[in-house]
Amino acid sequence: MQKKTFIIVFTLLFLLATNNLPSRAGEDASSTGLSFLKIGAGARAVGMGEAFTAIASDPSAAYWNPAGLAQISGANLMFTHNKWLQDINNEFAAVNFHIGKNAFGVSLISNNVDGIERRVGPTIDPLGEVSAHGVMFGVSYARHLQDNFAMGVTAKFLYEKIYVEESSGFAFDLGVIYHSPVKGLRAGLALQNFGYMTELKEESSKLPQTARIGIAYLAPFQLLQGEVTLASDVVQIFESTSHLNLGMEYNFRSLFALRFGYQTGYDDKGIHAGFGVELGRYQLNYAYVPFSSDLGSSHRISVGIRL
Repeated sequence: MQKKTFIIVFTLLFLLATNNLPSRAGEDASSTGLSFLKIGAGARAVGMGEAFTAIASDPSAAYWNPAGLAQISGANLMFTHNKWLQDINNEFAAVNFHIGKNAFGVSLISNNVDGIERRVGPTIDPLGEVSAHGVMFGVSYARHLQDNFAMGVTAKFLYEKIYVEESSGFAFDLGVIYHSPVKGLRAGLALQNFGYMTELKEESSKLPQTARIGIAYLAPFQLLQGEVTLASDVVQIFESTSHLNLGMEYNFRSLFALRFGYQTGYDDKGIHAGFGVELGRYQLNYAYVPFSSDLGSSHRISVGIRL
């Protein structure tokens, strides 16, 4: 019976992949500002193709779906370094903890771009180089409203600086996770980046408002003494593109994990892969995302600690 359920869910994920492909191809980077908010946090989630809305079960839940903080046991700390494209450095840190039945999280994203050529017109040589910086600081709260239903919210402070121009603002994320009567099957919904920014020079940036709907199935039977998780997210970035994310994780005795994922709707990326190792209180996760068009590859390394 359990294997039959696994096959049914796998088939549903496949049908979701083939029948709900994004209606728009290619990411329109110019439609919104603060693009660093669209860069995924945490190597485990990225290794699974960013299909994490229904799974979110580590401190990076503060980014993907704050409701996930309610289903994490104990207190945990996470650091992620992301060597992004064109020497862009993206850092993520988060901690989660509980006070009674209330779950809390604190998260930080820092994004730095150096070596941008400064020009005021068409010239052979640039006038110099400038840099761009982006920061997100978030405080999250989550709670189980019922045993199988959790809700969470994240309040964000946002800051952006390009050359000498600065802008700041606030935004909110809202998320829910539901555990269905089918053992191992859950669903999640997250609304992200709803807020505003002050003007940067003469115009304010539009935040990348995003809706994520995801399902995940944690297979209750063992495969070569390990467990398999399948996940899928439909992601809509308002005023931009939609994407379908598919992910799979094979976890061997909670010691070693292999992950694969795929994203649709992007011109320059699709395949994701990664692995994870857990040793006592410590977790090490790595994710690799290759890009086409000679853009190179992205490498993420996350370190987690149970406090």
